[in-house]
Amino acid sequence: MIFYDTNALLRYYNKINEQFLISSVTLIELENIKTDRRKDETVKSAARKLIRFLTNNEDLYKVIVVDNSVREILSNLGLDASPDNLICACVVKAKHEYKCDITFYTEDICCREIARSIMGLNINKFEIEDIYKGYRLLQGNTSQIIEYTTSPDDSWNENEYLVGYNIDTDNEFEMRYTNGKFVELKLPNSKFIKGKNALQRCALDALMNNDIPIVAILGGYGSGKTFLTMNMAYYHITKSGNQSKILGVREPVGEGRDIGYLPGDMGQKVDMFFAPLAQQLGDHFQDGIEQLKINGSLEISIPYYMKGTTYNYTVIVSDEAEDLTSKQIKLIGTRLGEGSRIFWSGDYKQSVLNNSEDNALVKMVNELKGNPAFACVYLGEDVRSEASKLYANLFQ
Repeated sequence: MIFYDTNALLRYYNKINEQFLISSVTLIELENIKTDRRKDETVKSAARKLIRFLTNNEDLYKVIVVDNSVREILSNLGLDASPDNLICACVVKAKHEYKCDITFYTEDICCREIARSIMGLNINKFEIEDIYKGYRLLQGNTSQIIEYTTSPDDSWNENEYLVGYNIDTDNEFEMRYTNGKFVELKLPNSKFIKGKNALQRCALDALMNNDIPIVAILGGYGSGKTFLTMNMAYYHITKSGNQSKILGVREPVGEGRDIGYLPGDMGQKVDMFFAPLAQQLGDHFQDGIEQLKINGSLEISIPYYMKGTTYNYTVIVSDEAEDLTSKQIKLIGTRLGEGSRIFWSGDYKQSVLNNSEDNALVKMVNELKGNPAFACVYLGEDVRSEASKLYANLFQ
């Protein structure tokens, strides 16, 4: 049988299609997470969705309740009744009750070490292929975090992010895995732009790093993906000087159709579709945007008109990329010339073409993961407003 700890369940619950076990501690932790102001909004949103999943699928799992037998297991091992210890002891209790092997899935540093080293439990990694989101959520105490981050295992992908939580200091932190080690994030000046949560800070680090030419910032409604990509494109041509032009790319119709039926010249045809890109820069940048248009440092295009072109020292911002086909993604990506970068922005769940895991944007991300020239961050939480969050989760 399979037993999930809280973190593993948070990450993989929507992939589970067979019966599993959890601890009553997990139910308590989920209720606490969804309202804890100290927790990142991404984690809180995942907790709320998981609670709905458990409520609607009560026949899919059984809860191992913490009782005197669980506490006795800990007492015999000389361990205190911390949440991690209780969860691991519940796995031992389940093993005795069901008289079978239990495979324990955990994403938590503490649980993994306690279960494997002290309790001798069978630990396994999740085998179901997951859509690559570019980060992992981990927690542990100070010594465990230091040990883990100074000697990472080889399962990490290049430019993958660690979003951590230190249970000793009650603090969150973010790091990037690069060249076999974890490094601190490098962020733009907070006066220019500041991430609203841990994942936005990871996204800013990827967009900031000129050594990563291909960056995919994905996410749901109101998660800030277009805001971050456009502002960082503006940053690179006005502040860092790494590039000299922004090229905004969108597919206004979908499925490769041209826009000849729309009235006006090309600029007039596509202006309405690129208004959201300019809007993301805010009123205080509008004078600068107009100047960029005048001096030719800001262009707009659609895939239909990009064949045969090469863009040097350009930041290509491909917005709403979930509506691109595989051929269009390949076409846009092969336009990159010397000193250029491309920022992909989108969410397969919003695609008008294919909102399944076979979406072309998802396939691109999964194929490029681990390449030093690529980084991806999936932003899961709506940061627009509380009212917007209600609609972001509607009809799911």
